[in-house]
Amino acid sequence: MAILSDGAFRLYFYLCLRASRDKGSLTISYGDLARGLARSRRSIVTYLEELRRHGICQVHSAVNQHQDNEIELCDEFWPYTKSESGLKSPDTESYFLKIKSLLADRACVSCAFTAPDKKFAEALLTSDISLQQIERAIALGCSRKYVSCLNGTDSGSIVSFSYFRDLIEDACELDSPAGYWDYLNLQLKTLETRWVARDAGADIA
Repeated sequence: MAILSDGAFRLYFYLCLRASRDKGSLTISYGDLARGLARSRRSIVTYLEELRRHGICQVHSAVNQHQDNEIELCDEFWPYTKSESGLKSPDTESYFLKIKSLLADRACVSCAFTAPDKKFAEALLTSDISLQQIERAIALGCSRKYVSCLNGTDSGSIVSFSYFRDLIEDACELDSPAGYWDYLNLQLKTLETRWVARDAGADIA
């Protein structure tokens, strides 16, 4: 409730009541969601984007408007336990530790790295997503977060690793010129310093 608008929270609650308990997902059209919540289709699209942006759900859109969409609630926002994948790897623990370290390095991240975060990390490891790609995604996401917070369009910390889900995909696909990531890391440090200083000033006031 602290991070969502009223409409987005109502949609989240509606999805929790109707999603399959073992998978946390359901297949439904925007029209059915609109009728169920007595909202317009445009509002539903806006609310779903808000949920997706906060790492609360994933939306697998239908190929056309006549088919239903699959909506899956992310593990940390699903009140039940999903079926376990059972992945075991000798490299998993060191992979987890590095990700936890990367998250802990950022002042705007407050992530306890719970079981859902570990499950997401396992999926990345299975997909051969490198730690460098994850590090770049975290740099992208935190930079954007700081800009939004400093501009007054966002507030609060990043509370889950899945917040970076789409950014990890972007980092994998982004064809950046030489030196881009070094430049981004410098910008990230500058933005983080400003954000920390602003919050310190607010606490004093």
